[in-house]
Amino acid sequence: MKFFRTLSELRGAHDLPQKLQRLGDFAAALERHESVEFDTEAPVVPLGPPSYSAICKIVHGSEVPRRRNLGSGEGRIIFLHALAHIEYSAIDLALDSAYRFRDMPPQFYEDWLNVALDEARHFAMLQSLLGELGSGYGALPVHTGIHDAMVRSEDSLRRRMVAAHRHLEANGLDAHPELARKMSLFDDPMAERIRDALKIIFDDEIAHVAAGDFWYRYACTLDGSNPEDFAADIEMAIPGTKIGGKKNLNLDARRRAGFSEHDLAVMSRPVA
Repeated sequence: MKFFRTLSELRGAHDLPQKLQRLGDFAAALERHESVEFDTEAPVVPLGPPSYSAICKIVHGSEVPRRRNLGSGEGRIIFLHALAHIEYSAIDLALDSAYRFRDMPPQFYEDWLNVALDEARHFAMLQSLLGELGSGYGALPVHTGIHDAMVRSEDSLRRRMVAAHRHLEANGLDAHPELARKMSLFDDPMAERIRDALKIIFDDEIAHVAAGDFWYRYACTLDGSNPEDFAADIEMAIPGTKIGGKKNLNLDARRRAGFSEHDLAVMSRPVA
């Protein structure tokens, strides 16, 4: 089994059950120390269309359905579908980072494969909830935000780690308290299960953001960059983003994920 070729195939796969099963089988084979060839000489291929383009209709972010009433079945489907899309995109993000950046320490590949497994578990959990509501991933249109950031960071380890793995994932840490509060307004069994799913995802995402933070700082040591100068990398990978002025920072979660006090000050400083 060739390590990097398998990662590329997994990232591009779009048959949902097969993708999740094969990812689990690949991780299990590595865990059992089965024969795996680290085919580092394999060419690194530029990203093409997202794998979910075979599953979902892709639209501009402004056209994605917006949730309104989390107490209704329709509102919950919209909400869970949006979360499922983030988790699906995060599977491919983690797989692509492990595939794309070569000659890294073994821990790098272990970290991102473990993140991909977590994201796959989250996706399967959300897909199950959608199924109980009579829906499923692909029923609603989606945007390409995470994939676009992947493309714009595919030639820079530093930019990929800080923009996609640290910045975008940390936005989820900020959103969790308010989402949990809104779901707490409902006491039906499905609402309770959605809250439980949100808590599982939140707890795991702290470790994912921490991995992004660690490998961002590692990338800075490789090229001599100052890790405090992160804003430009994010703004390059995610056009239209302006670092600063954020009022709902989850300070505790971000600190646990490795953000320094300087980082937090930059994120919350006024924007002209």
